[in-house]
Amino acid sequence: MIYIVLIILLLIFLAIIAGIVFAYKKLPHTYFFLALSVLIVSPVVAFKVYERNFKLSVVPDALKVSAITYCEEESWGFGPGGNEAGIRIYPLSEEIANQITKRGIEFFNTLPANKDQKNRRWRGQYHSWNETPIKESEYWKQKGEAGLDVYDYICRYGFCIKIDEAVADQATDIINSEGSYYAYGRIGLIVVSPTKKLVLYMYNG
Repeated sequence: MIYIVLIILLLIFLAIIAGIVFAYKKLPHTYFFLALSVLIVSPVVAFKVYERNFKLSVVPDALKVSAITYCEEESWGFGPGGNEAGIRIYPLSEEIANQITKRGIEFFNTLPANKDQKNRRWRGQYHSWNETPIKESEYWKQKGEAGLDVYDYICRYGFCIKIDEAVADQATDIINSEGSYYAYGRIGLIVVSPTKKLVLYMYNG
């Protein structure tokens, strides 16, 4: 089976090369290089769009998040034996922040289901929302003297990343202060701070 796949990929590659050579001979050079640029740039743009949507998909639709302001992630290996760690920061609109401030934990207990949850699998789905400060649990590597530290969670399995100091300090302050809400998903922890107008997503594994 693997040989058939390799042969098909080789034929596709040869067909692309043949098409490029044919276009080079037939098209004016200006049009040829324009077409070649589109051919090269399009997959890159498509991947960037997919990557952005993938990173946004861990946030419930009801929070109406549409941007990422900070992202630090790392992977070591792939598949069941691989490990990963990361943190993403998303801006929360004033409208949603005000709704959360007004309704409190009820806002999260009555979150509507995500429209495309089947395609997202576990992403964006959380249960048992709680109010901060986050309580020490089996999810955390250890507890610092001044409370939990985001590194305690992200680096729980010994695989760590370097987070911008200001980001790490702010995230640590949020998880140890009142006024925010958090929940664990199948993978990762999400924290919503209406005061700071931020959504934090951290994961390890």
